[in-house]
Formats: sequence, C-alpha cells, structure tokens
Amino acid sequence: MLRTDSLRAQPRTSLPRVGVGTRSTRIGASTSRRERNDAVEILEKRFGYFPHEFRWRGHTHQVQAVERTWTKMGRAAQLCFRVRCQEGVFDLMQNAKTNIWSLSVVQKKQST
Repeated sequence: MLRTDSLRAQPRTSLPRVGVGTRSTRIGASTSRRERNDAVEILEKRFGYFPHEFRWRGHTHQVQAVERTWTKMGRAAQLCFRVRCQEGVFDLMQNAKTNIWSLSVVQKKQST
C-alpha cells in the first residue's frame, strides 16, 4: 500500500520549467526572429510530395536536394523537409491540417 503522508509533509519547491536553458545552439542556425516561420508559397512538388520550387520573400528558389524529412506531432501534424538550394539550407514545414507552408533558415550562403 502506498503511503502519501510523507509526501504531503515535505515542503513544495518549484521545479525548473522543462526546456529552460536547453535552447538549440546549432552552428549556422538562424536566431533572427524574422527568418523563422516565414510564410512561403510552394510552386511545384516532386512526386506530388517533396517541395521542388518555392517562393519566399518575392524570390523563387529551386530545391537542389531534400536532405531530410520528418513529422512533428502536436495540435496539427506538420510535415517537415530540410532542403538545400543555391541560396542555402532551409526547413520547410507544411501544416497538414491547413496546408499552410512556413520556412526557417538553417544556413544561408554567404554572398561574396
């Protein structure tokens, strides 16, 4: 039988929030607020699934390679694609419920 008397007698201390101080520090990751979750328009898909061409901030980008795909589960599932373009590496996310696409910059090519 579980005794809860001893648990109630202990003073309550606040625990740190989950994730506090564990922010990602990927090299090349964008920390600029305006480069995260920007809306994008998918112009063309390969095989009816993978993004092949998209428009972001008025410029059209051709996808050279899809490096990784994964699914984020939450209130609405998100299909995620890490893509490499001439301009850099981006994470494209599709909200499966609303079909709205967004973009996060992983690494931008340095212009010379």
